[in-house]
Amino acid sequence: MDLKPHVNKLMKREIYTYLTISLVVILAFLIIQALVVTLDDEVTNNEYLKFVWTWVIGALLLMWGLGPWLSYLWIVNLEYSIEDERLVIQKGILTKKSISIPYSAVTDFTLSRSLYERWIGIGTLLVQTAGQGAQTGVHEGKLEGLTDFDALYTTLRGKIKAFRGMKQEEKTETPTGNASDSEVLQSILEEVKRIGRKLE
Repeated sequence: MDLKPHVNKLMKREIYTYLTISLVVILAFLIIQALVVTLDDEVTNNEYLKFVWTWVIGALLLMWGLGPWLSYLWIVNLEYSIEDERLVIQKGILTKKSISIPYSAVTDFTLSRSLYERWIGIGTLLVQTAGQGAQTGVHEGKLEGLTDFDALYTTLRGKIKAFRGMKQEEKTETPTGNASDSEVLQSILEEVKRIGRKLE
């Protein structure tokens, strides 16, 4: 099953994120300006506007000029493939990167929904593998921009259970070798007893 993120909704989330960053930066520099101008008599509002705000506005314009386009290119190149034994994530702008996560390595899936994602109606599934997880803040894979995230979450968890059930059946079907192990141990014990008798 191949999936793609919902481009429009994911782009809305990115635009809201850029708006939030812009507002936080503007508020932070307004507070800094008020403190600097109030505490330092040598700095005037005109000097602060000329030197600081020029750089701040330039950085914000650069972010708004490049950020949304790069985000759009990133989103349209995202693709998820749910196979029988693995989950494949394809991403990249100039070069394509394919991340293949076998179900045998997956420990859990985490459904994450930020404030903007809940508002827009999308969700993100985080794939946790052995040695990585929510406590470290690192995830092997991320499926973003999903509209039908609850059904996909259920499907993936079912695939992992089915895959683990098949592996368990394979283990029970293969001979364990307990009988041969006990025979080997018995012969070792008899040999040790025989050596002990010779030493006496």
